[in-house]
Amino acid sequence: MDAVIFDMDGTLLDTEPLMDVFLIKSCRSLGFDLTQSILEQFRGCTSQAFWAYLVREFNLTQPVEEYVFQEKYAFSEELKNNPTLALIEGVEALIEELLKFEVPLAIASSASRLRIDTIVERFRMETKFRVKISGEDVERGKPEPDIFLLTAEKLNVDPSRCIVIEDSENGVKAAKKAGMKCVAFSGLEHNKQNLSSADLIVTAYSNLNFQVLQSLFEMEEKY
Repeated sequence: MDAVIFDMDGTLLDTEPLMDVFLIKSCRSLGFDLTQSILEQFRGCTSQAFWAYLVREFNLTQPVEEYVFQEKYAFSEELKNNPTLALIEGVEALIEELLKFEVPLAIASSASRLRIDTIVERFRMETKFRVKISGEDVERGKPEPDIFLLTAEKLNVDPSRCIVIEDSENGVKAAKKAGMKCVAFSGLEHNKQNLSSADLIVTAYSNLNFQVLQSLFEMEEKY
């Protein structure tokens, strides 16, 4: 194991219910109701892909970039000021243990650079992650592997020696396409994603530690 790459929303912290409410309100103000099935379909995808779909399906009048811009700044303010936002239980302890073993860590999230920086600064994680890659940094978002391959390149590690921690079907698919091991975190009650293609599924971070992650490679090395 040469690196561990974390997704952010739904993996480091439970922002997805906040995001869902924000998007539902935004769409209602535009004259249509956003369904749960659309939200689930685009879980883990970029805002660009999400709004491109809505513009096409609901004949919205503004360019895609305008909706992406509005979402980026308005939701980042929400994250900065929301008093209930917290890291998912156990993830901070896992991060500290991996750092103790000198495992390089990264964030690879479909979120905007602004949103990633807002979260990292709010929870004082600037020194924890060597690399932070946004969906804005790649041409193709999840479920394509580009974001994880770029992260491995920036870390200067072999993709096949990386572990990704994800919570969405699109994210798991992207990790596997990148040739990486993937641990799916399914511990949030509202997570309805199909995570079956992950190498390991956990419902709590208390079930994860350095040895468990390392063991994903040790079985291969025996044969």
